[in-house]
Amino acid sequence: MKKHEIHTLSKKAGFSSMKEDLTQEVEQFLNKKVNEGYEVVSVSFAYYEARELIAFITICR
Repeated sequence: MKKHEIHTLSKKAGFSSMKEDLTQEVEQFLNKKVNEGYEVVSVSFAYYEARELIAFITICR
């Protein structure tokens, strides 16, 4: 049975740089987890009140 984990990463910043910054942060996080043997199930992004961008990440082992 696979063990699933849910992670959230968020970024509060100016609208134009928020997406780029969080995308890089998510990419680094996923690279680290894949190297540790995890499988990426899903990644999705959502804006919260147009001030914060949140990444929802599901991984499993």
